Amino acid sequence: MDLLELKDVSKEYGSLKALQNINLSVKQGEWLAIMGPSGSGKTTMMNIIGCMDKPSAGEVFLDGVDISRQNARNLTTLRRDKIGLIFQQFHLVNYLTALENVMVAQYYHSMPDEKEALEALRRVGLADRAKHLPSQLSGGEQQRVCIARALINYPMLILADEPTGNLDEANEGIVIDIFKQLHREGSTIIVVTHDPEVAEDAERTVVLEHGRIARILTNDARAG
Repeated sequence: MDLLELKDVSKEYGSLKALQNINLSVKQGEWLAIMGPSGSGKTTMMNIIGCMDKPSAGEVFLDGVDISRQNARNLTTLRRDKIGLIFQQFHLVNYLTALENVMVAQYYHSMPDEKEALEALRRVGLADRAKHLPSQLSGGEQQRVCIARALINYPMLILADEPTGNLDEANEGIVIDIFKQLHREGSTIIVVTHDPEVAEDAERTVVLEHGRIARILTNDARAG
């Protein structure tokens, strides 16, 4: 069953063609990586999939809903209810603890639940850091707080933008291990990355060039 489908999606900013005629489907429970050089359209595609932007042409279906036809208010609701976003820059509130940062996501979705938020931190190995501020956490720990925050509302789709871009090798391994566990549990994951080592654990890798899909690689194809 397809959770996400892009049909002839294009995005233009004035004379710049950021995406051109993208056709792609992602099955429920699939792990997909999106790669490409700077300016290839990775961020534009992520923003459209994540309900943060709309295509200039084409259709985007998320869980059967054509998100390309929704207004800004509906897109905000869809993003809140169906998508867990993980950013390279963390976007944590610096005066809130790790636990409170996770609970903020609950507040916008339904109702804060400290016990549930603490369990989310436990899943990413940070229960003992729940009362720490972001400034008291390492980069890897801050990224894991972001993952806990993304997971707290049980999203249909986890969308991660360069989730290991600011991390050292050890913390990159921890984050990828969390993604592996989420995938085993049936989560649908899309990771935008420039790092082939991050992409190699995905079931498929979509390679963008000049706003177009240049090729789609499978694990078997890469292994060969």
